[in-house]
Amino acid sequence: MNKHGGYYGAKQDVIDFSVNINPLGVSKKLEQTIVDGIKQIHKYPEIDGKSTIEYIANHYNLKNDELVLGNGAIDLIYLFARALKPKKVLVIQPTFNEYKRAFKLIGSKIYEYILNTDKFELDVKELINYMHELKPDVVVICNPNNPTGTYHDICKMNEILEAVKEINSILFVDESFIEFSNKESLIKYVSSYPLFILRSMTKFFAVPGLRLGFGVSNKNIIAKMNEYKEPWSVNYLSLISVPVLLENQEYINKTLDWYKAEKEYVYDNLKELEAIKVYKSSTNFHLCKVKESNAELLKDKLLKKGIYIRTCEDFSGLDNTFFRLALKKHEDNEKLICALKETARGEIDEHNTCDRWS
Repeated sequence: MNKHGGYYGAKQDVIDFSVNINPLGVSKKLEQTIVDGIKQIHKYPEIDGKSTIEYIANHYNLKNDELVLGNGAIDLIYLFARALKPKKVLVIQPTFNEYKRAFKLIGSKIYEYILNTDKFELDVKELINYMHELKPDVVVICNPNNPTGTYHDICKMNEILEAVKEINSILFVDESFIEFSNKESLIKYVSSYPLFILRSMTKFFAVPGLRLGFGVSNKNIIAKMNEYKEPWSVNYLSLISVPVLLENQEYINKTLDWYKAEKEYVYDNLKELEAIKVYKSSTNFHLCKVKESNAELLKDKLLKKGIYIRTCEDFSGLDNTFFRLALKKHEDNEKLICALKETARGEIDEHNTCDRWS
């Protein structure tokens, strides 16, 4: 299994900055929907989630045969790999490590295009030249990217789409964090290009326990995936949650208002710390780099103060100086900034904390 965020130690009352889930939590409307829905769990859900597919298709102006549901976004990564069986896969790194594992399991040969760690900006011309040379069956890119927070703009993505079309490849784009970015999605291009888009409802709506995601592509790719898809892969409670989540504009607006202000606050404060480099982000987390130490040592020091961070040495192209910080509630983010400042001064005793902790 790959390493993922999440604190599982014995220490109590740890603030977990390794998990990039909306800290506003589950909406009250969804809570009530789940409570009411329990009365129906003695029944089988729709075998393929047809009603939910119809709803999502209508919401995003798509056709029903351009959608596939999954038991979380990860389920669809592995399903895509099993169904398409590409011989050569090019992964834009550093990025989420489940892509690499999924394609390796079905025997694909993995190639990597690693972005420069200065700004993690994409040199499209260089990438396209490499694509023409390699001729991969699938090109994988996460946009906005995990863990860098980078968003590659629509002009760059259009150039890549043209390139995959020329070399008879498929572009796999993970847009699991697109709701946070307020950036343009590629969904409208699925009928015109060999494109598969992965979407997760876990991050923005804070429902990782429901395991809910969907994929969008042309009808041929979706049909191929459905040939390999297990029946009843999405449970009843997840299916009835989709309309509640997508229609809850009050929750969506509240999240975006919180996110915009809180991201600026955290970034501005991290930028002031001389011992750390923080990268601009289009997501609900920040990638950071320790300048004169390593992230594992920093993690151990912060854990003494009740804070847990995600080190990033397991991402291709990153080393043990990188770590990722998810946005939390404002008071938790204040504690993080305070703890980082104390740690930079060498104050690592768990009882030696700022007044704001009391």
